[in-house]
Amino acid sequence: MAVDGLDTVAEVSEKGGVGKTSVTSGMAAVAAEWGLRVGVADLDPRCTLTDEMGITDPERSVNDIFYTESQKRPPDPAEIAREVLMRAGPAWPSNVFVLPCIREFGNRETDPATGMEFRLKRALWGLREDLDLVLMDVPPRPGGKIAGAALIATRKVVIPATLTNDGWSGAVEAIKTIEHFNTPGGLNEDLELSCIVRSIVPRDGEMRQIHYDWQNRLLEDFGDLVLPTLLKNYAVREVARTACAPITAAPGREAKLLVSAYGEILTHALPHLKEKR
Repeated sequence: MAVDGLDTVAEVSEKGGVGKTSVTSGMAAVAAEWGLRVGVADLDPRCTLTDEMGITDPERSVNDIFYTESQKRPPDPAEIAREVLMRAGPAWPSNVFVLPCIREFGNRETDPATGMEFRLKRALWGLREDLDLVLMDVPPRPGGKIAGAALIATRKVVIPATLTNDGWSGAVEAIKTIEHFNTPGGLNEDLELSCIVRSIVPRDGEMRQIHYDWQNRLLEDFGDLVLPTLLKNYAVREVARTACAPITAAPGREAKLLVSAYGEILTHALPHLKEKR
């Protein structure tokens, strides 16, 4: 593992709008239902995951973990992380915690500070006794410092891909970046690409030929990396998101299908969790 004693999974694509946040919150909801102590790290300055987890105007954020002042000794990210970590909103189970984000976090991409990319890994090390699993929602900026920090801190990567040009190209570019990190002598030789999951898939009857074309392209180019699991574009997902509630609390057949799909992704990335199902 990237951090001993702590499972870590990052949701990565170098295109936005492909469902990274949905996969992160969905897996968090399922893992919490299985009894795990779950942390989600919102690393996207758009703060979508923070909002979805029921948190507004957090006093501390991931920005505090990454920010350092020139001419001053950098604070230990492991200590800061314990101050930043907070419970998710009231609709979420008590075993779900958040490292929330704020918009100012985007400024860290241009920070000249040396070694900033390693601060997240150290921060998660500080949480290894408080959490069993950390899921990271990674921004789509290609080659950015924040995405790099996530790829140093995590062991497993899940790539959500829509059946669109953006879905395919986001996966292609993400894989190039992952290979930069996990090659021998790279910054994280233990980094593993777990799978590509088809995300925001049109509902039955709404699939068009262009969707089938891009689906075939994904399968041809990535083969067994593409999970059989489909994350359909069900409205109940947006209902849960709007309510700042976990998908596991939503009623109906479509919610159950999504919960099952998120569980399949989670156990594919972390096979030892199958006994929790």
